[in-house]
Amino acid sequence: MTDKLDHADNTRLAEEAAAKERQMGFREVLATYYPAALWSAFLSCGLIMEGYDIGIINAFFGQNEFINHFGHTNAQGKKYIPATWQSLMNNGAQIGQIIGLLINGYAQAKFGSKRTYAAGMILMVGAIFLPVFSKNLPMLFGGELLCGIPWGIFQTLTTAYAADICPVILRAYLASYVNMCWGIGLFLAAGIVRASLQIHGIWGWRMPYVLQWFWPVPLFIGVMFAPESPRWLVQNGRNEEARETIRRLARTGHYTEEALDAQVALLVHQNELEKEEASGRSYADCFKGTNRRRTEICCVVWAIQILCGQAIAGYATQFLRAAGMSQTGAFNINLISYSMFLVGGFVYWITTHHFGRRTIQLTGLGMLACSHAVLAAMGFVHAAHPENNNIARAIGGILVITNFSFTTTLGPGTYAIVAEMPSSRVRPPTVALARVCYVVSAIVIQQLLPRMLTPQGWGWGTRASCLFIGTCVASWIYCYFRLPETKGRTYGELDKLFSQKVPARQFASKSVNEFARVDHDAPSDAKDEEERIEDMKKH
Repeated sequence: MTDKLDHADNTRLAEEAAAKERQMGFREVLATYYPAALWSAFLSCGLIMEGYDIGIINAFFGQNEFINHFGHTNAQGKKYIPATWQSLMNNGAQIGQIIGLLINGYAQAKFGSKRTYAAGMILMVGAIFLPVFSKNLPMLFGGELLCGIPWGIFQTLTTAYAADICPVILRAYLASYVNMCWGIGLFLAAGIVRASLQIHGIWGWRMPYVLQWFWPVPLFIGVMFAPESPRWLVQNGRNEEARETIRRLARTGHYTEEALDAQVALLVHQNELEKEEASGRSYADCFKGTNRRRTEICCVVWAIQILCGQAIAGYATQFLRAAGMSQTGAFNINLISYSMFLVGGFVYWITTHHFGRRTIQLTGLGMLACSHAVLAAMGFVHAAHPENNNIARAIGGILVITNFSFTTTLGPGTYAIVAEMPSSRVRPPTVALARVCYVVSAIVIQQLLPRMLTPQGWGWGTRASCLFIGTCVASWIYCYFRLPETKGRTYGELDKLFSQKVPARQFASKSVNEFARVDHDAPSDAKDEEERIEDMKKH
């Protein structure tokens, strides 16, 4: 039915749909659109696998059975995992993720979220075999690389899917839940590796890998019943299918036929707005028109997530053991540290209701800079008194606080920003490019951290935090001048704000009407007059 409506009808219905959504409170939106929230949360569970593997491989570097099986022997006859191989293990997964990210940026736009996700799960089942039956470090490296490909697919697919199917008020919650799933994986890994300390022989490290097979089958079955993104359907001219999908994303009986027409009209309207900037949906279109600015912001913000230095907390087990703490004690602190992803995620849900994405990002960078300053100072003290285990315990506590600072701000907040910032037409490739920037940054940091932290490397310990004080300050300056506020804005409003080249610091206060038709070739004073009229309407 929507296909037969003229432009005026589409605009009227779209405006009505946007106005109605704005009038709904959080509880009403959640009660109405809980199917969309549940489907988004379900698909996001694929990220648990990635977080789980990253958690176990880092924790294994401090586990005796893993070290005995894969380790090299030093001059004193003691087994250890060389810093070079520690970096390669993490980088193997990162290289695979880059491949998966580039695949998803094309495949999600071409084939949709459902088919791409299902294909990734099939690949995941096969890839797990290699790490489970690894006999040496090169074989384990190959397994990490293969597993990284489907992880790369899931990383950005779930973020874009949450942004596509959720109402404005739920976007930040469901996008940030992706980060919580990643944290759940880390937490499970810490707990399982802690439990595996009681298992002797090769199954002490092999069993945690075997447990990865728990996830793909139920997730594959579930995605077969999941609704496709209605935005993707509209972009591919399948408006009637989008109409039925929108019906599924709300509680039964919520939509009247006219309300469904209005929702489809809103998607059609926003799609037409975005086509004015770039008609295609390729990687090249991410750098055309206003998409260039949006892509830059996404890429830098996601790189900041690793450049802020939170990754130092991932080496807590190994560092604390080197500092004299027992294996059990170090793993206990590691478990507490990773639990911050869950606690921090819930805290973020509270703060994002009251504060904007930009405010939370700037606050988080300030908190992390302070945490790194304390870690660096304690690192110098510990270097002067290496026999003092109380300092090691204090460092462990600060590492937990550092993780908490990250998981309440930059961790979940980055997903919300990257989900909302791109144009809907190029969201999959933009999010993929942004995550590639994160992964490349992670490869660099993961080459440096083992060398900086371990006694076999440069032996800096937490004095390495001096580097991250500088990166946090530089990141804060960038976000202050370049990161706009997206909270509460419809995608149409964001399109207008970017097309009008509004400075980042003015996004929150700028009044804009996404349904006003502005001639971009008109004289600037005519545009200014229209903006004054729109401001008068708002006030």
